Amino acid sequence: METSGYDSLAQSLYCAEQLQRSEARAGELAGYSLAQLMSLAGRAVFEQLQHHVGDGARIAVCCGEGNNGGDGYIVARLAHQAGYKVDLYALKPHAELNQASNQPAIQARRACRELGLEEYPLNQCLSLSPDIIVDAVFGIGLSRPIEGEIAQWVRQVNQAQIPVMAIDIPSGINADNGCVMGEAVAAQTTVTMIAYKRGLFTGASPAYVGRLLLADLGVGEYFVKLEQPDWRRVDGSPYGWLGDRAMNAHKGDHGHVLIVGAGSGMPGAGILAMLAALRGGAGKVSVACHPSNVGIIASQQPEAMVHGIEQPEQLNELLEAATSIVIGPGLGRDEWAYKIYRTCMAVNTCKVIDADGLYWLAQDPVQSSQLILTPHPGEAARLLKCRTQDIENNRFEHALLLHNQYHAQIVLKGAGSLISSTRGNWLVDRGSPAMASGGMGDCLAGLVGALLAQGLAPAQALTAGVFWHAVAGEVAGEVAPRGTLASDLMPIIRKLVNGWMPE
Repeated sequence: METSGYDSLAQSLYCAEQLQRSEARAGELAGYSLAQLMSLAGRAVFEQLQHHVGDGARIAVCCGEGNNGGDGYIVARLAHQAGYKVDLYALKPHAELNQASNQPAIQARRACRELGLEEYPLNQCLSLSPDIIVDAVFGIGLSRPIEGEIAQWVRQVNQAQIPVMAIDIPSGINADNGCVMGEAVAAQTTVTMIAYKRGLFTGASPAYVGRLLLADLGVGEYFVKLEQPDWRRVDGSPYGWLGDRAMNAHKGDHGHVLIVGAGSGMPGAGILAMLAALRGGAGKVSVACHPSNVGIIASQQPEAMVHGIEQPEQLNELLEAATSIVIGPGLGRDEWAYKIYRTCMAVNTCKVIDADGLYWLAQDPVQSSQLILTPHPGEAARLLKCRTQDIENNRFEHALLLHNQYHAQIVLKGAGSLISSTRGNWLVDRGSPAMASGGMGDCLAGLVGALLAQGLAPAQALTAGVFWHAVAGEVAGEVAPRGTLASDLMPIIRKLVNGWMPE
């Protein structure tokens, strides 16, 4: 999971500036001109098209004015020569070309015209009922929102429900942060070139990218030597960090997790965190909760030890025995909760802070690398004293801000969860819409607490926990996404922490 060199191309995530700065140089090192790179890009998309449509299919190729459009013109030429019915639509149809220009995009466009392929306005791209649409209008260089007639074209394409294959990135998606810039094309497949752009994996973009394919065009190994990624994908199971258990292991070898939460009337969150800690492999799990919840929590799992806490001093013995502490699931925001929170924060044990624990942390900030914070965008906004929309507008920037401001290990949850930690910056692009239900965060907090208790470093525990939690959500929601519950993840978590991975 922490490899270097060419093998890391599948993990490495880059911003648009890095691609623009070094793709030509990488091509040179591989022995390709810009025109040859564009030709390779167009051929990579065409080869994917052949897997999606049958002989004689009608293909609408929509092209912009830049290099992304140049890729599209090459796709159109190749498809036409292969016998497909090709219709060309342009951002500026019939634009006058500089006949002396040797720019690759202009050369590709000129070649289409020489074949007799006529260009029509973008908003006519549905008129001949295409079988598939190729989106080559805006690439990674888009710097302003899509508006006016182009926005209307995007809406037409999305409403038509015709399959779309996007070249490099769907038009309208910001390559650096994954935001929708006014409007964005919803593709079924995106073929991205040379290296992964970080905006393809987080924020709004997963709903627009569809199936993502990487075509490195034979230059990826050179590109990774020219540019260092600031973010990487978690790729492959982190089971090696835990390893197999010794034959003579006993419960004391695998840590004691203390779950602190479940305030008056809120036992459910504490139960879910407790179950995840147990199934995540902790040797012992205790729950410190409001006295009114002891019976219901204890009845859910006899292996856990449940303690009713009326006064903060009753926590002292539990805190002393704990290997890791999870603070916040169902804790509440009343005076009892605040006193409990303050008592827990006074000890030096590694802590996972979630839910109401993050509310109290925002009131009284603390800096420590021994803290693991697990906010969703709303909680992150409270921690950074900004708006939730600010967080979503640039998730990468705000994950880094959280890490720098609190000196803690951070996961900014959501589609494409971002981890900023002392072991680097990681993106987890696993998970499922099935996880959009209550209690998932409590489950994650308990699992991370269990991994901490078993000896993983805070950054490792967080990374492994987020990855396994996301994979468990995928598996649980595989058959029927709607109605998937956090408790459905528990048996899958047990398998994952023992080395199993789904095919």
